[in-house]
Amino acid sequence: MLTWFKRKRDNRRSARSLYGSIVTQSRQSTFFADWGVPDTAEGRFEMLVLHLVLTIRRLSQAADEDLQRALTEAFVIDIDDSLREMTVGDLAVPRHVKRAVAVLHDRHTLYGKGLDSPDPEVLANAVLTRLGGLKGAEGLDTAAICAYLREATRVLTATPVGALFNGHIDWPHPGQPGT
Repeated sequence: MLTWFKRKRDNRRSARSLYGSIVTQSRQSTFFADWGVPDTAEGRFEMLVLHLVLTIRRLSQAADEDLQRALTEAFVIDIDDSLREMTVGDLAVPRHVKRAVAVLHDRHTLYGKGLDSPDPEVLANAVLTRLGGLKGAEGLDTAAICAYLREATRVLTATPVGALFNGHIDWPHPGQPGT
């Protein structure tokens, strides 16, 4: 019984660390300044969800549903806290959190199909559908974003499962050769 509590606590700790890494990576200035993702609440949210999707996909390869669940819970807690900081009313917060989780599921499906497809246009269309539809995304560099997504997927796949369980991801730097 105590090992179950310890494992749950360890998963939460790993998930918080992974989530911190995801948030830090999703805020890289290259996405906004160089690649045309709008530097708005919606643009930052989309980049956060994009990185969260990549991480959850990697965890599903490692067949660790508990850590996936803990990571999703860390996302929900962050969204809840952020909404309350933005003074969204207490009665509206659960509805917004539910929408955010639905968006995560939608993006997981959309980006997953793009990353799994041998046709590069499928991923480009997914990026255009989600990021290109944002207000202010007229100069979106879809090719750079798609190359980054493929490189980030490659890096995550090469990341040892133990590193993920320790809450560590070595994200590729956007704009470096290979991305």
